[in-house]
Amino acid sequence: MKNLFIILIATLLCVACATPYKAASTPTSNGYFDTMLQARVYDITFNANEETEIKRAQDFALLRAAEVCLENGYQSFSVVNSSNNSETETGVVTNTNTNNNNYSFSYSYLVSETKPRVSILIQCSLTKDLFFDATSISTNLRKKYKLK
Repeated sequence: MKNLFIILIATLLCVACATPYKAASTPTSNGYFDTMLQARVYDITFNANEETEIKRAQDFALLRAAEVCLENGYQSFSVVNSSNNSETETGVVTNTNTNNNNYSFSYSYLVSETKPRVSILIQCSLTKDLFFDATSISTNLRKKYKLK
């Protein structure tokens, strides 16, 4: 029972550390960033930290796409292109322990962290003729992640 409680607390802490849905201050900082490339065409990127699952980053990029469409008077959009340019950092951690008898031992292990970076290129439409309905996507993803 104690182990189950520890696992539950650890899971809650990891979810709490995930990148929140927010605007990025720069194109490479955590959060969403969007650019209008031409009329009805936008590039949307969501950068996340290593505590964020790739599915969450993908959903947040899709949510931002829906919001961009709605903010600009469009009703639907299609994803023209998408990419996952996640950044993975790998390193070795070494620890040395000494006990009361001055016996020392060292051990090393490999650590790998992935920071999701999802980019989608969308084309918007004034009607609901394209693949994604912007209002439905926004409503459903906001509900899924309990966003206002």
